[in-house]
Amino acid sequence: MYFHTPTFLKAMSLVFTRRPLSVRHMLFAVIFSALFLVLRAVVIAGRILDDFFYPGWRSQEVRRPIFIIGNPRSGTTFTHRLMAGDERFTCFKLWQTIFPAVTYYRLFSLLGRFDREIGAPFARMLAYVMRKGLSGWEKMHPTGPDKAESDEMLFVYAFLSPLVSLLFPYLDELPQLKFPDRLPEDDPVHLRLYFKDCLKRHVYATRVTRANGKAEPDRILLEKVALIAGRLRLVLAAVPDVRIVHLVRHPYESVPSLMSMFHAPLPTLAPQHAAKNGPAMRQVATMIFEYYRTILEVKRGLSPDRFLEVRYEDLVADPAATVKRIYDVFCIPVSPNYKDWLAQEAGRARGYKSEHAYSLEEFGLTKDIVYAELKDVFDEYGFKP
Repeated sequence: MYFHTPTFLKAMSLVFTRRPLSVRHMLFAVIFSALFLVLRAVVIAGRILDDFFYPGWRSQEVRRPIFIIGNPRSGTTFTHRLMAGDERFTCFKLWQTIFPAVTYYRLFSLLGRFDREIGAPFARMLAYVMRKGLSGWEKMHPTGPDKAESDEMLFVYAFLSPLVSLLFPYLDELPQLKFPDRLPEDDPVHLRLYFKDCLKRHVYATRVTRANGKAEPDRILLEKVALIAGRLRLVLAAVPDVRIVHLVRHPYESVPSLMSMFHAPLPTLAPQHAAKNGPAMRQVATMIFEYYRTILEVKRGLSPDRFLEVRYEDLVADPAATVKRIYDVFCIPVSPNYKDWLAQEAGRARGYKSEHAYSLEEFGLTKDIVYAELKDVFDEYGFKP
């Protein structure tokens, strides 16, 4: 199970050497690291057991997956969860990204059935813990153990995800968190193989078996990844026939919205870096600008039948029609049952209005700064400055 040790060691050293120092931050870093390494060991044990009990995962193919991507806060989660309602797709649930091993998929499935038979006390307890643990994010990004979720935890395990900066806010000193694609020498190859293994285990573990014991045709892997730009080339190498849905939202809206997510835990975890217009948040802004430019660059190298763009405003205006367009472009028939379900979900979503409003100015940015950084993006999509 791939792990980039140099990044982990450097992140820890920055906590204890970068001024201003914070005892709270150091304590959180130590506790997190201990728990994180124990959890990794548990996952590694499960993946070792996979080779003994479920060796078939190694020959599992991942055919023509669909990745829903976009700069964060662009509607990727909403689109993903609408499409995940179609049983022909398989997608990661949050708990599956935390325990990415076939052995744990099987074990937790058995435990889940037992829990439901006795009234689901453990499920309720877990839901309560998740609500408390994610209390600062529940309105920005509602999630839960059994909800469709991004695969970001897979890269947290490798210690090569931007989410690591929530506790280690040193993106300039740890550029590999932003861009695993730029790792030197053999690291990108090892990371790609690890990622492909995770996808294969998931597709294998979620296959549907008929009553006569024969497996149904593999379901289509459906991924949603908002922080993907820095590893998009790795994904293209791991699954060359991937199909991409790119959600596009005006930078004036998505940039401050994402920055609010990255800022939310800092007052608690690293208060010395919590200033909204401080260095840590400026580094997040730089990352977002780089991600916009990177996706635009990759887009220009892919054919239209593999890279479909969806405007955020179109998604909000008519979710059902937007999803139908995705199906049409990728030649996926819409089943009657899913069509009815989609219409109901889209109808409920039309009444949603975010309770949060964010401004560039509160993070020390202006429209002129964003436009200067992303002029090519504004020109490409016809965004108004």
